[in-house]
Amino acid sequence: MLTKNLPTTAILQFSMVPIVIATVWSSLLVLAYYFFGFHWLAIPFLPISLLGIAVSFYLGFKNNAANERQNEARKNWGGITNDTRSFIAMLNTYLPDDVQANNFKSDILKRHIAWLYAHKSFLRHKRMDWEHDLPLNNVYRKKFQKDFNINTELTDDISDLISGDELKVVQTAPNKASQLLQNQSNALKQLRINNLIEDFRLYELQNHMTKLYEHQGENERIKTFPIPRQYANYAHLFVTIFSFLLPLGLLNETQDLNIWLTIPFSVLIVWVFFQMELVGEYSENPFEGLIGDVPITSITRGLEIEILHSLGENEIPKPITPVDGVLM
Repeated sequence: MLTKNLPTTAILQFSMVPIVIATVWSSLLVLAYYFFGFHWLAIPFLPISLLGIAVSFYLGFKNNAANERQNEARKNWGGITNDTRSFIAMLNTYLPDDVQANNFKSDILKRHIAWLYAHKSFLRHKRMDWEHDLPLNNVYRKKFQKDFNINTELTDDISDLISGDELKVVQTAPNKASQLLQNQSNALKQLRINNLIEDFRLYELQNHMTKLYEHQGENERIKTFPIPRQYANYAHLFVTIFSFLLPLGLLNETQDLNIWLTIPFSVLIVWVFFQMELVGEYSENPFEGLIGDVPITSITRGLEIEILHSLGENEIPKPITPVDGVLM
C-alpha cells in the first residue's frame, strides 16, 4: 500500500467475521444474564486481564518475526536491483564495442530480464498450504492480476527474451530461474572462450551470478518456509480463547453500571486483538499476490526498462503505476 491509511472497505471485509461472532456471543451472554438470571456467568476480570496481557506479548513477538520476514524480502529485492545495475555497468565496461560483443551483451541482459520474470513468477503465485486461501483473498488476487496485467504463464513473459531452444529447456527445468542463471554462466564462459574478456573479468561477472543465486535462494526460503506453524497457530488459538472469556469477565465489571455495555466493549477489544493477529499473519507472507506484498512486479518492470534502455531498444514498456493506492 502506498496510501497513508488502509482502505476502510478492506478493513471491514477482513474484520467482519470476528465482529459478527463477538457481537453474537456477547449478546447471548448478556441476554442470559439479564433475562434468565444466569448470574454465575460473570467471572472475575483479573485472570482474563492477565491472559490478555500475555496474549498481547505473544502477538508482539510473533508480529516482530513476521515483520522481519517482510523487511528481509524488501532487502533481497533491493539487492537484486543493485546487482542488476552493477551487472549492466560491468558488461558495458568490460566488453569491447563491436558487433559480436554487443550481440553477446544483448543476449545476456535479455536473459537477465527473463530470470527476473521467472523468479517473480515463482514468488508471486500461491504455492504453499499455509498461504491465505479465503475466497476474499482469491478475489483480491484476481483483481490485482487484472489491474497490473500479471501473467499467470511464465512463457508469455519470457518467450521474446530467449531463444526457442532455450525456452524449451527452461520450461522443463524443476527451477526455471536457476536454469536461466546456469545458462547465464555458460554464456559468460563463452565470452572467455571467444577472448572477449579475460579470466579476472570472468571471475567478477561470475561473482555477480553467485549474488543473484543468493538473492533467489533467500526469497525462495521466505516463500517456501513459514514461521513455525506451532508458533503461528498458537497465536490464533490464544486470541480465540481470550475472546471467548472476555465478555464473561466484562459481565462482572459492567453489572453495577450498565450490563449492556458488555457488548460494545467486547466487540471493540476482540476486534483489536484479531486485527493485531491479522497484521502478523499477512506480513508473514510477503510474496502471495495480496495487498501487503513487496511490489516485485513494479521492481521487475523497472529493471526491465533500465536494461532495455541500456541496450538502445526502441520498444520499452511503461512503468507499473499504483492502482487505488496499491502497487504490486
